[in-house]
Amino acid sequence: MAPLESTPPTRRRRTSARATHSLEKVVTTAIAMLDRDGIKGLTLRGLAAELGGGLGSVYWYVDGKEELLSLACDTLVGEALVRAAEPSGGQLPEDLRVDDPAIAAAVADLRRTALALFELAAEHRWLATRLHTQGAATDNAIRFWNRLGSALAAMGLTTRQQFHGSTAIIGYIVGVAAEMAAQDVHADPTRSKEEQLDAIAQAWLARDPADFGWIQSIADEFRDHDDDEQFVAGLDLIIGGLVRQALEQRG
Repeated sequence: MAPLESTPPTRRRRTSARATHSLEKVVTTAIAMLDRDGIKGLTLRGLAAELGGGLGSVYWYVDGKEELLSLACDTLVGEALVRAAEPSGGQLPEDLRVDDPAIAAAVADLRRTALALFELAAEHRWLATRLHTQGAATDNAIRFWNRLGSALAAMGLTTRQQFHGSTAIIGYIVGVAAEMAAQDVHADPTRSKEEQLDAIAQAWLARDPADFGWIQSIADEFRDHDDDEQFVAGLDLIIGGLVRQALEQRG
């Protein structure tokens, strides 16, 4: 699914109350509260108390919670773009190495950009849920999409392939990160992750192998899997398909 149509991230205020904080302080404090309390736990009144000022000083910058969430989301996507612009220095996996320098450079940029956003979403567990809700509704979200699409264009893909490829990558990043955040909510805080994965694997192994043979065959893999490694493997499968399309276009 394509990201949603863009809407302006913010408008400057018109209340009679005087601002006692900077916009940056308001947003960074909101991000810290979101990390601690989640989206449902964030209120403008609570934010004002956290900042040590009146509610009017928050309304000086935002109309309400929705605009505040958009600003917080936009700030973090902007941070992902900054990270994506930094050279990684690592080598591409063997399956994604190609002789064409334009394709190779674009692939490296795609991976770096996608991983930067996924890492931010892992650090801020509410971010993926918000991105899923609002889509490309802020400047930095559009810039992020534009960066992915530009890399695909540099690979020589058709406009349709660029559209499908860029939205597939965004959907994969946001979907996996949102699923991980949901799993955190339902996790048992009294048991380690390893214990919980082992319990699931043991439940699979207790089923009838005639009906669940394949699931049982990957029980050990599931029990010991690493979420980040799993994400990268899936990302590389998507990018690998795009590379094949690009090579076909080159003839």
